[in-house]
Amino acid sequence: MVKVELKDVTKFYGKIRGVENINLSISDGEYLAVLGATGAGKTTTMYLLAGLLSPSSGTIYFDHEDITKKPAEDRDVGFVFEEYNLFPRMLVEDNVLFGPIVKDLDITDSKQIARELFVLLNIAGKEKNFPDEISGGQKQRVALARAIVSNAKLLVMDDPLRALDAKIREILQIELRKLVKDLGITCIHATHDTQEAMRVADRIAVFEDGKIVQIGSPEEVYNHPNSFYVADFLGESTSMEGRISKKKKESFFIANNGLEFKVKTDLKDGEEAIALVPAELLDIFDVEERETLNYDNIVEGKILNSKCVGEFNEIEVMVNGIIFKAKDLIGKEVPARKGSKILVATDKDDYRIFPKEKEIKK
Repeated sequence: MVKVELKDVTKFYGKIRGVENINLSISDGEYLAVLGATGAGKTTTMYLLAGLLSPSSGTIYFDHEDITKKPAEDRDVGFVFEEYNLFPRMLVEDNVLFGPIVKDLDITDSKQIARELFVLLNIAGKEKNFPDEISGGQKQRVALARAIVSNAKLLVMDDPLRALDAKIREILQIELRKLVKDLGITCIHATHDTQEAMRVADRIAVFEDGKIVQIGSPEEVYNHPNSFYVADFLGESTSMEGRISKKKKESFFIANNGLEFKVKTDLKDGEEAIALVPAELLDIFDVEERETLNYDNIVEGKILNSKCVGEFNEIEVMVNGIIFKAKDLIGKEVPARKGSKILVATDKDDYRIFPKEKEIKK
């Protein structure tokens, strides 16, 4: 519906930086997820796009038109807040049609679009309810319908699913992406949840301290993080400090405690480094299976802790003073009791290797 560009956009709240020198291009019809911790600049970016804040410097374009100073009501942006912000004394139907009425759009066409959205979003039959008479998931669907029905060219969502329980959130993630793609709306969706960003987005922009530190497809960001911060933010992982050793055209990471792992890296021999391996890439086996395994790296350790989390067992294994974090599917026949010996197996391309920084942010 609209191509969006931010060029050198900066926003300060007094002396406090919201975002700084943001350069971002969002294609017509693209679904972009903005991922980052609290305070990273996600909400500031959403408010700048919607016109609820003005940048301290820089320019915002919609389809090459400079809309930096255009009022929010003239931008055709649908905004979905975390808190829903429905009018409590209005019926669901009146909440959804509020925008078209204020904008003096054709009410007959708007009602038809609203009816279609009620069916698509599975809230048909709730039109005559008040917001406090429907569930949290239904309220969020109403907020989505309200944002879309007003001829929105851009849909901006600020952590829209954060307040929902896990099952409803997962369902809505799938529904959201399908709806946005079916309608052809350009969408930018801010979230702190890595799995949510992976599920919904065509591309992910990772924010840190008011700046974009990496942008790419979910696969690119996950498989090729460009910094320790990005790799560490994307999920549970094990990290180690050490150095790189080159032997017979192979690269090895030598941890400070002496553990040695075959890895893939362009870092030079002797260079100090940090190795990180995501929990889901660690495979665990009974010690009796050692002779049947074909991995680049196999080390033995003892289980410190194991707990069931959804469809996974989250396991902590102590290996020579380092705690390895693993996620294994429930049902796999491996020891799970505290103190049990276990094998931790990895391949060389499971590791993300970074030059050692002066300070590692956790």
